[in-house]
Amino acid sequence: MAAYDMLMELIQEYFTDLGYSNCYVEKYFSNETFKELVSIRLANANVMIKNKTDRSSHQTHIAVTGEAIDFFYNAENFMSLDNKTVEKRKVYVSEQNLIALSGQDKAVDNTEMINRLMGYVTLGKRTQKQVQLSKRNSENSECFNALRLGLFENDLLIMLKYRNEDSMLAVGIPQTFYLDYIPNYVSKYETNTYLRLPLRQ
Repeated sequence: MAAYDMLMELIQEYFTDLGYSNCYVEKYFSNETFKELVSIRLANANVMIKNKTDRSSHQTHIAVTGEAIDFFYNAENFMSLDNKTVEKRKVYVSEQNLIALSGQDKAVDNTEMINRLMGYVTLGKRTQKQVQLSKRNSENSECFNALRLGLFENDLLIMLKYRNEDSMLAVGIPQTFYLDYIPNYVSKYETNTYLRLPLRQ
């Protein structure tokens, strides 16, 4: 099984668990819908201040390093970027994902359609080896910040890039959920794991 298959199956399981139809979820979270993904296992430094176990770190951006930078920038654009520029990228968040992360118990209205909230996330270069995702929380859209407020250390923030539209979908999956499906996550994946999703022949 390819590394991306396991992560896509994890996302499918999570959305099925949220109450969506299994068939719909398998079709939606597929290589036909998305072309790339980056899975970020959040460190204490990457979570919002109120969610930190160690409050001595005031950092709130999410550091993206290694190959995962390629999800956000091609090499040429990244090299030419200065570290003052802050971009906004279009991102969707699932309303049901937010409801689940906030601990509310509310059933899905339509099991055959993910209700997407449209927003933006800020992005910028820090050094030659690091991108800052959510560089300025004050300029992120409310739905993306709400997603982040539902995530804690060791939870996953998975960003998926749509194949046919210039935008991303951000998904938050708690550690308590993903360890049931991928108990060896830490040994299997990098902290920032970037994967391309090939179209099936």
